[in-house]
Amino acid sequence: MNRYRKFIKKGISEQISKIPFHNSAPIKRLSMLSKKRFPDSNTHIAVHFIDSSHRKMLEYSFLHKHNADEINLIISENSELKYEIQLDDEVYKVSSPSTVFIPKGVKHKAKFISGQGVFVCIILSGKYTSSK
Repeated sequence: MNRYRKFIKKGISEQISKIPFHNSAPIKRLSMLSKKRFPDSNTHIAVHFIDSSHRKMLEYSFLHKHNADEINLIISENSELKYEIQLDDEVYKVSSPSTVFIPKGVKHKAKFISGQGVFVCIILSGKYTSSK
């Protein structure tokens, strides 16, 4: 049997600084789904575990865009996780639980404000490429 075993994998821990347009930050990042891990998939999913005790991660992403739509899920049990989300030249304060849909080609970045929880990044279809 085991014909579907190749579709089940544990997340791989990666440093956020290895991701284009991101700085080093004390974030536990798990790569869950990518073309590299699952060649049949056109979706990228990464999970970031955020903890407010690490204040050095205020600015860990730079303004960039993708050639595919992106979804950010900002999740915590008690609405404590807060982010500043920039979409092109507009800036929004976002509290958990929230969903941010970023259409392909829209420049964006996320800035941690406070709290703890989970930030999920999903990039749909196409290749996972970024540019300024």
